[in-house]
Amino acid sequence: MASNIEATKKGYESFQRGDIPGLLKDLIDDNCTWVIPGPKDKLLWAGTFRGKQEISNFFAQVAQNLEYSEFGPHEMIEQGDTVVALGTATGRAKKTGKTVKSEWAHVFKYKQGKVVLFQEYTDTTADVLAMS
Repeated sequence: MASNIEATKKGYESFQRGDIPGLLKDLIDDNCTWVIPGPKDKLLWAGTFRGKQEISNFFAQVAQNLEYSEFGPHEMIEQGDTVVALGTATGRAKKTGKTVKSEWAHVFKYKQGKVVLFQEYTDTTADVLAMS
């Protein structure tokens, strides 16, 4: 079994390739909770998503609203069953054409090689401004 950091890296690579089905199959537990901050009325991809179908819907909302030119981690820290990834994202809001750039922290909790909890920490104000 791959280490949790190796699994996390593969998840980001799948996202960058647009292979969301592969990411869901290989990385996400059937009962995973996925938490994205922000006001749901302004950021359609914000909220708490449970299970692969809701998480798939999250990725669909991201794809419908944002186009990334850069998205990925520059550092990962692992302790026990937790991986924290620190990274940057640069993209464009499809609705407005505005550019958004942010730094983020992602926390992954693993159980038996699958993510059971994901939580993102990012500057949601930058996202709201890009979408407005």
